[in-house]
Amino acid sequence: MEPSTVVNSDGTVTIPAEIREVYGIHAGAEVHCVMNGYQLEMRIIGTKLPKPKTKPVSGFGMIKSDLPPMPVDFDVAELFKR
Repeated sequence: MEPSTVVNSDGTVTIPAEIREVYGIHAGAEVHCVMNGYQLEMRIIGTKLPKPKTKPVSGFGMIKSDLPPMPVDFDVAELFKR
């Protein structure tokens, strides 16, 4: 379940502690509110980005194509020798 919060009578929203910790949000941090259709985005200015939980081990499979796969020993220069 995603963290949620409630707006109080003053219109103040408390950002849950786990989100503040991940994004490095502290007292005095600058937050921009951006209206995007039916969504409200909060953009934190000047804080660290969260570190990914896993590191990619290779780039294999990141690019999808409808073309048939090329052999491992494929040499691009061979295309220009014709």
